[in-house]
Amino acid sequence: MNKYIKTVLLMMLCGFTFLPSIHAQKQSQNNLSNNFGVDWKFHAGEGRDSSWSRIDYQDNHWANVVSNKLLKEQGQKLDQGFGWYRKKLSFPAQLQQKIAEAEGIRIDLGKFAACEEIYVNGTLVGKTGEFPQNFAGYFDHERRYFVPLEALDLKGENLIAIKFFDGWSSAGGFLNGTVMKVEPASTVDKLMLKINVQDEDYIFLGSDSIAIAPTIANSGKKALHATLKIFLTTDDGAVVQSHELKVDIPGKGTARPGIFGLKNAKPGFYHYKVSLNLDGGQKLEEQVNVGYEPEKIVSPNDEKADFDKFWQANKAQLARIQPDYQLMLIPEQSKLDYEMYHVSMRSLDNELIMGYYAKPKKAGKHPVIVEYMGYGSKPYFPNQSWDGFAYFVLSVRGQALNEKSNHFGTWFTYGIDNKDNYYYRGAFMDVLRALDFVSSRDEIDGNRIAVRGSSQGGALSVVAASLDPRVKALAIGIPFLSDFQDYFKIAPWPKSDVAYYLSQHPEVSWKQVYHTLSYFDIKNMASRIRVPLVMGIGVQDNVCPPHINFAAYNQVKSKKSWMAFPSYGHSTGKAFHTAGLDLFRRVLHVEQSR
Repeated sequence: MNKYIKTVLLMMLCGFTFLPSIHAQKQSQNNLSNNFGVDWKFHAGEGRDSSWSRIDYQDNHWANVVSNKLLKEQGQKLDQGFGWYRKKLSFPAQLQQKIAEAEGIRIDLGKFAACEEIYVNGTLVGKTGEFPQNFAGYFDHERRYFVPLEALDLKGENLIAIKFFDGWSSAGGFLNGTVMKVEPASTVDKLMLKINVQDEDYIFLGSDSIAIAPTIANSGKKALHATLKIFLTTDDGAVVQSHELKVDIPGKGTARPGIFGLKNAKPGFYHYKVSLNLDGGQKLEEQVNVGYEPEKIVSPNDEKADFDKFWQANKAQLARIQPDYQLMLIPEQSKLDYEMYHVSMRSLDNELIMGYYAKPKKAGKHPVIVEYMGYGSKPYFPNQSWDGFAYFVLSVRGQALNEKSNHFGTWFTYGIDNKDNYYYRGAFMDVLRALDFVSSRDEIDGNRIAVRGSSQGGALSVVAASLDPRVKALAIGIPFLSDFQDYFKIAPWPKSDVAYYLSQHPEVSWKQVYHTLSYFDIKNMASRIRVPLVMGIGVQDNVCPPHINFAAYNQVKSKKSWMAFPSYGHSTGKAFHTAGLDLFRRVLHVEQSR
């Protein structure tokens, strides 16, 4: 696995959003391409009014940047994650007639992070992802936008303005080596293929058939003829159903070929791939995941006979380690309603681990939310505006605040041949040490502890509630570390890391790996949860697929609920965060702060 792919996977597993590429794959036959240079104007901020998108706005005071270098390499920072690019351009005479004949242009921005709106002469012509409060962003494919002729000034000056938000604090905007290209629109650029899933959250229940209704919208004047192909597979790739039909697409109109359904589906998740093949060879493709009766997915426990004994022994070893809590005030982060502390402590095998603790300035005994981080997340501070809770964000061994002293290699495969040496044995005990820490604090009510997290953090929250009765409620998003044998059939990672590990350690077998992982599979832990929980999933998640989320969820015997975010990949929307806080307030008896 190359360095770039590993970086992408780390960012996905942080619990931030990473949508799968469900946008069209457009193949243009027009070989006329124009490079309009790398020079742009840049300004940090959200730009709440519309003036920054207009051509008459004066941007002389904006910074001069280039698109083929990251903003952070040019000394630029975003303002609360937001920034804008602006660029003016005029079309050469030899292009003007071709653009008029093509009825518009296609703008290729290259790869971009993480979500954006693109304006041409003040008109919104396209959008990728969602801005906060429902952030959804990604950077896994080229950004391409069609701009209709009526939005352009062919003979005059045009403005391209891009408003963007970076949810990963990695500088955002254009990624390395990007040069914007503009060319006359091809036939396929003027088409929009959309898969309309016949259920609001893409999760079908009861007698409902799984069903989609594709539409093809044509912005061009010319009527078109094409072949529509629809493939439905299970999430592990088994073909369930296919259709092929001829479609006539009217000029300046929309084709609606019909509704395509599957009756009597088995519980699980399914994948639609819909392709439109134009006469002449151009192709358009969209993909989408849907689910059917996920609470009826059956993935039996495969825990070994000594499962409980193993974890009891590890907890006993942890109890013998003196934590030696050390707190250091961070004054610059303590200006609002909390005192912010950098915390260090000793965990299993005397490993030093760290975290950030937000101690309420308000007197009294407080409930606390312990937050566990995503795989490879960068350190972040907890909430700083009073909402009724204290907060502790833990960095497990080797990650985040502890990454500088990491000696666990690529965490997932470290020691995977033996349960006693496996990375997550220590990491799971770090989870409990965090509970020890908050319970030791005089200002914390030890009977009111909740845990939460997404991706790896969601899995660690399940671990906390399964192994420690001090946890009274949990909110888990897109949980990782579940149902490994099915997981490795559905998603490419982390199976790819394991395959590489085995290629370097031929003495270790897949059987040994699965034996080790059975002790760390949250599916095997979840039945021990006795407290309320809420789970959020991204239906388009190909990192921690919904199947593995429900494999663990379905083992939980306590009061529980789930929320599906239909267009989200490896992330969830703001509504899940709100639902988690609402659950914690109810269970821990916390009034809404004012």
